[in-house]
Amino acid sequence: MSVTAFIWFLLGSFVVIAVSIWFIWRQLKHNQAREEKIRAGEARFQEERQKRIDSIRVLLKVVGTEELNWIEASIRIKHLLDQLSEDLSQHEDISAFYMLTEKTMHIPTHEQWSELPKSARIKFRLEMDRYETEHLAHLERAKTALMAHSF
Repeated sequence: MSVTAFIWFLLGSFVVIAVSIWFIWRQLKHNQAREEKIRAGEARFQEERQKRIDSIRVLLKVVGTEELNWIEASIRIKHLLDQLSEDLSQHEDISAFYMLTEKTMHIPTHEQWSELPKSARIKFRLEMDRYETEHLAHLERAKTALMAHSF
């Protein structure tokens, strides 16, 4: 083999090595960026999860007062539990929130409530009061059990 051919072969080898090193470096940078995005996504997920848990705890603190009735709290808590992918409907005590939400699903809310005639609102209000009175002990147990629940 001549010296010129050897030098060309050596030069070609260096080019292949340099391109390989560049490609590996580029892939490592992409992997690092991908891992950072994954970690950021997981942190955001945990942050959102914690916000929902904190919202449940706040609702539990004010439920039963003039600020928040049991039905509205049940609807909100069930919705937050659904967002957390926590199905506690089979839990002996916590199921009260699910049961009360299910019983009041037919009652209009928000704009629909304000559009109802006064007699219909009174009828629904009496029905809601009856449910709250009827299930108050179960709802109190559900409140205590959910406050103690670890998410």
